[in-house]
Amino acid sequence: MNNLLDPIKLKEKYINWLEKEISVNQIGEYLEITSPFLDRYNDYLQVYAKLEKDDEIILTDDSYIINNLQMSGIDIKSTKRKQLLESFLNKYNVKLEDNALVIKSGIEDFPQKILFLIQAMLNVDDMFMLSQNKVASIFLEDVTEFLDSKEIFYSKDVSFIGKSGFVYSYEYLLQRTKDKPERLCKVINNPNKQNFQNTIFMWNDTKETRDNNSELIVFLNDENKIDATVIEGFKNYDVNTIPWSERENHLDLLRA
Repeated sequence: MNNLLDPIKLKEKYINWLEKEISVNQIGEYLEITSPFLDRYNDYLQVYAKLEKDDEIILTDDSYIINNLQMSGIDIKSTKRKQLLESFLNKYNVKLEDNALVIKSGIEDFPQKILFLIQAMLNVDDMFMLSQNKVASIFLEDVTEFLDSKEIFYSKDVSFIGKSGFVYSYEYLLQRTKDKPERLCKVINNPNKQNFQNTIFMWNDTKETRDNNSELIVFLNDENKIDATVIEGFKNYDVNTIPWSERENHLDLLRA
C-alpha cells in the first residue's frame, strides 16, 4: 500500500489534526469546546461541558442541531420522524432535552462521551436533510426500505469497539456467509470530504478488531453531484460505495 494511504499513518495524522484543531473557552460555568467537525453549513460543531456534583459532566449542543433543522423547515415532531430521531440518539446514549442533545459522563469516559455526542450531532444533521424532490422521505428510510424490498437480511444499528477503545456505530451489519465476508454498512446523506474523512477514520480503527476480510459498504446519496475525489478516496481504501442512483447494480455486494 502507498505510504500516504497507510492506516497507521492516517490515524496519526487524524489524531494530530484533532489535537491541533480543537479549542476550549470558558463561558460562564460552561466550557465551550469547538471541534474540527463541520455541519452542513461548514460551521464547526461546538459542545458545551458543565461540571456537576460528584464529578458528573453534562455535555450538550445547546439545541444547535434541532433548532437549525426546524429553521430549515424540517418537522421532527411527526411520529415517524420522532421515532427515527430517537433511534439515532439511542445509538449513542444521547438524550433530547428541550431540543438540546445531551449526554452525561464522568472524568474517565469524557473523551468517548464527547465523541458519542459529536457522532449523534453529525448523524442527525446529515440524516434529516431531506431530498428536495422527496420531501416526505429521509435517506436512511429509503435505504432500509430498499434492503427490505430485496430481502437482504441485516442487523440494524450495531456498534463496535475500535483498536483505540472508541466505540463506533454502523447502520447495518450483513453477516458473514459461506461466500461473503462480514460487511458493515454506513449511510451518508451528504457525501462530502468531512464525512469521507470521518468514515475512513472510524473504519480503519474498527477493522483492526474485526475479521481480516471484513468489508465496509457505504451508501451515498447522489441526488446532488458527489465530488469525484470522495468516490476515489473510498476506492483507495478498498471501501465499496453504492451511489443511490446505481443501487440496483450493486445487489451482489449485499446479498449472501
